[in-house]
Amino acid sequence: MGDDFDPLTNNGTVKAISNRTIIVLMLVLIIAGSIGGFFFGGRGVGSGILIGGILAVINYLWLERSTRALFEQRALSTTMLLAAKYILRYVAIGAVLLLLFLTDAVPMAAVLAGLSAFSIAVVIQGLKSIFTSSF
Repeated sequence: MGDDFDPLTNNGTVKAISNRTIIVLMLVLIIAGSIGGFFFGGRGVGSGILIGGILAVINYLWLERSTRALFEQRALSTTMLLAAKYILRYVAIGAVLLLLFLTDAVPMAAVLAGLSAFSIAVVIQGLKSIFTSSF
């Protein structure tokens, strides 16, 4: 029972999921989904998946940047500004989705499929971590 067990380390090195890994997985999923959408569903479906995927990447990067800013030293003095930026992200993504819906430019189901690139990338990375971890 005296062993120092830290589930986040392995032989002194920290195991962490990097942003780069998630972004690369998202881009692969977006490209594959768009190609499949163009091939099987036509121009509208492929474009919808691509637009949704681009929105997912923008949303992820914006969230990461906003969250990182919360932990900086000057965050205490700019709390209201940081909160406004955090909420503005939802408003901006929602406005783009509303515009796409109202103009009926692309199928919304395809856009939502593209937006799911983040969650699918996280699940894939999680499964990869489970099956490659050493006990």
